[in-house]
Amino acid sequence: MPAIYEGQYHEKTSIAGLHYIAFGVGLTLASQVNARYMDRIYIYFKNKNNGVREPEFRLPSMVPGTIILPIGMFITGWAAQNKVHWIVTDIGIALVGGGMILLFQSIQTYVVDTFTLHAASALAAVSCLRSFAGFGFPLFAPAMYNSLGYGKGNTILACVAIVLGCPAFVFIPPPTVSKLIP
Repeated sequence: MPAIYEGQYHEKTSIAGLHYIAFGVGLTLASQVNARYMDRIYIYFKNKNNGVREPEFRLPSMVPGTIILPIGMFITGWAAQNKVHWIVTDIGIALVGGGMILLFQSIQTYVVDTFTLHAASALAAVSCLRSFAGFGFPLFAPAMYNSLGYGKGNTILACVAIVLGCPAFVFIPPPTVSKLIP
């Protein structure tokens, strides 16, 4: 983010750092809304399933995240690329933060509900995978943004997010996932 605000908007480092507030606002709002509705959604589906609990009942709150995250990436990338007013970029960053936390919370609770006895190990595996992504992204991101710009670079990442996020809801009917796991 500092590269966007220092490079595209020519802000000082001290001012550019304030834009992390937008990310924090997105994270906070989405996590609070999700915390209020995730259990309600779970209970609704459990009651609809004759009181039988399924881990997949945690996944519906991922749907807004799979929509909000790519939209935020498109807005952030193209607003920064075209040097639109900084508030538009901040709105995109807030949407990225909101989408990330919606996905994160849903995945965490799904993993805990799926691997109840081995939840700590499953969460460690998810954390390890997330850490590998966090390690790998900085290796290619600067070169990608330098050659493609923020608009095309974020468009590619948004398309990857769409491809990775949406097929789970299209191709896997909810009750079948837990039956695939021994």
